[in-house]
Amino acid sequence: MNEQKDPQRLREEILDKVREYYRAEFGNNSRGGDGRIPYAGRVFDETELTYLVDVSLDFWLTAGRYAERFEQELAAFLGVRFCSLVNSGSSANLLAFMALTSPELGERRIRRGDEVITVACGFPTTVAPIVQYGATPVFVDVSLPTYNIDCARLAEALSKKTKAVMIAHT
Repeated sequence: MNEQKDPQRLREEILDKVREYYRAEFGNNSRGGDGRIPYAGRVFDETELTYLVDVSLDFWLTAGRYAERFEQELAAFLGVRFCSLVNSGSSANLLAFMALTSPELGERRIRRGDEVITVACGFPTTVAPIVQYGATPVFVDVSLPTYNIDCARLAEALSKKTKAVMIAHT
């Protein structure tokens, strides 16, 4: 006889197997067992793998209940009304820059032709929103060995047309 299984019980069995799989396959090494967190590549733990499978069982392959929960909790933590996740740092740069062009900022807003200081040696999506909007990027070199903006040259780059400094940390 074919016995019908309870979907919630099946879900828990699957998630238990995912946790078991994680421990067998990755142990504690995916976070960098030496205490370091790699800057790129696959960085996850048992909980994240379990959440991934959990939402896939609902067939949420993009933002779903965990994303909504994270937005709400981060907004509460930051003390703001809203928080919106985006798919990448590139999209975050674009949204952040576009927010700086809002008419609600009055005279402080960035307008076409305004100058925005940024690093000469950086990721293209830090510069792209500046150019996309019609502002003028003003490049400042980096200092070695940090590869961050050379603060000594930052003051030299300032002009009456400077409205912002947009940099990403390395």
